[in-house]
Amino acid sequence: MKNLLLVNCLALLVIGCTHDPVVPDSPTLTFEADVKSITLNNCARAGCHDGKEEDPSLLTFADVSGQVKAGDPEGSKLYKVITKLSGEAMPPEGPLSDEQIRTIYIWILQGANEK
Repeated sequence: MKNLLLVNCLALLVIGCTHDPVVPDSPTLTFEADVKSITLNNCARAGCHDGKEEDPSLLTFADVSGQVKAGDPEGSKLYKVITKLSGEAMPPEGPLSDEQIRTIYIWILQGANEK
């Protein structure tokens, strides 16, 4: 009986949490104005995502956009690694701030625009 109750509660939780993400009413974020400084200062450092090692480069819009699925943050490699959804913890020096993660989330959700 307890197991059945637990399964029902979990099913309600899963069903109740399925929805399309809501794009916040905020100005459209762009790579150049809002995201580039985050990736350059936290990801594309010497020896890490700088285009000189085997890790994917995160120096340019083309590099970063190859790691995102526009409109789908949870389906984007970049978002998964900065939020530990992939099991990896990036950047290794410490997590991005909540505001930086939110900026990347909204940027991807809004379509991952360059300019």
